[in-house]
Amino acid sequence: MDKALSFIRSRLGRNIIFWTLTALFVYTMNSNADEYSQGVYLLYKFATTSLLFLLTMCNNFLLIPKTLARKKYVLFVLGMIAELLVFSVAYLLLLKQMLYDYAGIHVYEVSLITSPVSESLTFAVIIEEIGLFAFGLFLWVLTFTMAWYMNDHARKVKEIKEVKEKQMETELHLLRNQLSPHFLFNTLNNIYGLTLKKSDIAPEAVLKLSSLMRYMLYETEGKYTDFVKEKEVMQAFIDMECLRLNSTDGLNFTIDADRNYELPPLLWLPVLENAFKYATRVIDDNYHINFIFRVCGGVLTIESENSYKETNGNSIEAGGVGLKNLYKRLSILYPERHTVSAGRKGNMYAFKLEVVL
Repeated sequence: MDKALSFIRSRLGRNIIFWTLTALFVYTMNSNADEYSQGVYLLYKFATTSLLFLLTMCNNFLLIPKTLARKKYVLFVLGMIAELLVFSVAYLLLLKQMLYDYAGIHVYEVSLITSPVSESLTFAVIIEEIGLFAFGLFLWVLTFTMAWYMNDHARKVKEIKEVKEKQMETELHLLRNQLSPHFLFNTLNNIYGLTLKKSDIAPEAVLKLSSLMRYMLYETEGKYTDFVKEKEVMQAFIDMECLRLNSTDGLNFTIDADRNYELPPLLWLPVLENAFKYATRVIDDNYHINFIFRVCGGVLTIESENSYKETNGNSIEAGGVGLKNLYKRLSILYPERHTVSAGRKGNMYAFKLEVVL
């Protein structure tokens, strides 16, 4: 079915369908004419339709590509005039020959384009009669020229769209790749701290890191992934970060959705990374993180509030690689469909993102 639809949409398919319908229409018109045998009518129906077919092919596959498509407008006009002159003469002479051989046949019984035609072959008569046929053929050619132009415009728009989509996919791929080393750098620092303490949970942290890296390498290649997978890896990340903390009493995480949405992978990662990084970088018994990842009614909301203790003049904007990456991805995936607010509130840092999926 897909192949059939693809063929019908193709240029060849459209031409076959159009000319088949044209041939059927010409075949059935004035079928009650019985002055001569049906073979005579079919012969001239075939001849006039063949001239229209040749005129259309010369125009669409020779004149337009060689002149109009290359913006040679003067050559196109001159070529069309010559084309119309040649085919108008051929069309008129064919009908005159028909009337000479079969005087009882009317032009409208064998031709889509009609005009009074006499048997006279004088120059003055031919000039007089050719005008109306030239005008009829001009309208025919003009219709196909406009169709070609519209089709060519649609093709160019499609090509531009495909190029832009390819550029977006490439940029998104690069942005996702940037996440891995940034995430790995921060996580390895945490694991290094555990190994210095000779912590028994260091091996578990390495296993969780391995699981997360596997997900990032093999499950995020597509543009989207489903909510269930994102929730699993989000929870794994939270568990890994909590391994190094003495207490998780002030940490609250909410992850839910009203159905299994398709989401861009790892939008939450820079937010959670920053929350843990800046809330827990100073040893304290009063860590505070309140993180919400919720999808409801087609709107994704990520909210994070964490305690913020500035050290040595560093601020949350200093590193900022992950959040800058997030903002860039959002501008590509959801232009004008997302809002972000972030900033200090005393000794707290608040972040909120809303995306209309």
